[in-house]
Amino acid sequence: MSPVSGIAVADERPLAGRIIGWMFFVGAVLTEILPLLPGATGSVVTPTLPLGIGAGVWGLYAALRMDWLRAAGWKIHAAVTAGLVCAAVAAHDTGGADSPSRFLLMLGVVYVAYYFPAEEAWPYLGLAIALHAFPLFYDNQATEVMGELLILAPCYWLLAFLLIHGKRGMVQARSEADALARLDPLTGLANRRALLEAIAVHHGRRVGLLMLDVDNFKGINTALGHPGGDRALQIVADCLRGAVRDGDLPSRLGGDEFAVLAPGVDEAGMQALAERLLDAIRADGSVRISAGYVVAPAEADELLREADGALAAAKRGGKDRALSYAS
Repeated sequence: MSPVSGIAVADERPLAGRIIGWMFFVGAVLTEILPLLPGATGSVVTPTLPLGIGAGVWGLYAALRMDWLRAAGWKIHAAVTAGLVCAAVAAHDTGGADSPSRFLLMLGVVYVAYYFPAEEAWPYLGLAIALHAFPLFYDNQATEVMGELLILAPCYWLLAFLLIHGKRGMVQARSEADALARLDPLTGLANRRALLEAIAVHHGRRVGLLMLDVDNFKGINTALGHPGGDRALQIVADCLRGAVRDGDLPSRLGGDEFAVLAPGVDEAGMQALAERLLDAIRADGSVRISAGYVVAPAEADELLREADGALAAAKRGGKDRALSYAS
């Protein structure tokens, strides 16, 4: 069974956490002010006053100091559940069925519907409706709550449905846009941005990086035009896909430059990769490549510099070959 995630989109966690904090703080302040309004019932000093003060203090801490980016999913769920329960307690202390505090429950429904994954958000709809109906258990004059629920239950459901499905569409569109931003449109390989991000993921661990470019690419463009040049790049991309292992990342850096990031490989493995690639290119017969590779700790600037140096040496040595930076 997978653990709960709480916030569905990871980079929304800091904002979502601050919102939780401010909801606690503002809710605590409002429920203490409410009994002071003309015609309001309840009193400021109640047995649960320490709960309200604690909620307000914790809300300030959550809004201003807590590191929500690293907070476990269960902590986020616990905070939201506690907030809904606090709203029900505040309603009890400020008039029961007549207390406007009950409508703070709607904030919880809106929050989870927008931020939580759908499967984690829907149970809160039932909790909010049950807590809205809670005055029926302690207030003999609360019969009008049934009428409220007749209207509010479908309203809560529709609000949650629209937010959950609207956010799902936004997340999917964002995910697709992010994926496209990391792809080279001509070859379908990863682009430079995706390569640098992958190197960062392996930071400090030894990886292999192979860089290559097409021999005499300017001549191909001159002889065959840009469509011919594009076809040459697509041939190289196809050969790259066929030569790499599962888990390797072939990419196009720009122009006629390509690269392969190979995690967990040694010099012999990189040499084998380079030879497979050269054999595949030669078998096609229409283009030739030169390549250089390095096996080193994953540090983007150093890897790129050393692999590029090996590539330059291969070009100087007569092209149509692959050289290691170590040699």
